[in-house]
Amino acid sequence: MEKKYNLRPLYGDEAYNSITRSGRYEKAKGIRHHYKTSVARHSMRTAEYGRNICRFLKKRGIEVSEEAVVQACLLHDIGMTDDDVADCPSFMKAYRHPRRGEDIARKEYLVNEITCNSIRRHMWPICIIPPKFLEGWVVVAADKCCSIWEITRNK
Repeated sequence: MEKKYNLRPLYGDEAYNSITRSGRYEKAKGIRHHYKTSVARHSMRTAEYGRNICRFLKKRGIEVSEEAVVQACLLHDIGMTDDDVADCPSFMKAYRHPRRGEDIARKEYLVNEITCNSIRRHMWPICIIPPKFLEGWVVVAADKCCSIWEITRNK
């Protein structure tokens, strides 16, 4: 049985629901990612990893916005729901979905500049410009760790 992810306590029901209950997120549930998971499930797992990294950093006195990290993790692959991105070859998705994801986040969700930059730069080092904020580096780490776990577990 798969673990259920409950991230609501991080920043309130309204903000969480505006992401996970949107039509765009519903579409993400039907898009396969990393062999056997979906874009939505991967994003929720990534948000859990990101939350844990934030808590680790905070215990060591390093300030990081857990809210921005969780929002960026939930939305980092939302660009894959765009039909133009979904229809392109796999190697092109790595370059297209972050930019499209940032555009979607700005237009459809209440996000700040830290969240947007984290979404756009989460494919570092494939996309050569690194994140501008610490939160972006947390998203990169959470996404890579989660992706490796999913790929090796599901292959």
